[in-house]
Amino acid sequence: MQLIRRAHQFEYRDHRGVDRVGVVDVWTSAQGDEAVLVLRDLVQAETIEHARRALHTLTHTWLPYLLRPDASLAVLVLRPREDEDAKARGFVLPLSA
Repeated sequence: MQLIRRAHQFEYRDHRGVDRVGVVDVWTSAQGDEAVLVLRDLVQAETIEHARRALHTLTHTWLPYLLRPDASLAVLVLRPREDEDAKARGFVLPLSA
């Protein structure tokens, strides 16, 4: 896997109609047939819903220019650390893997 975009900021609209900013890292295989998105800095509350909205925005605006149409996609969402000593936690967005 190779990193093709690091810490790319993007805007998305949450389910309440509020504009939010997220950060994504994009990794692809050498052939481009597999890709992994790492979403960061999403709102802590309702993270899964925010991740779905963020992925929807990326899928329709930005990812078609970076990824092959037949690429398999896995989406990892990193939850923000609650305090300085805690480890970052993450989950795989359902239906992306």
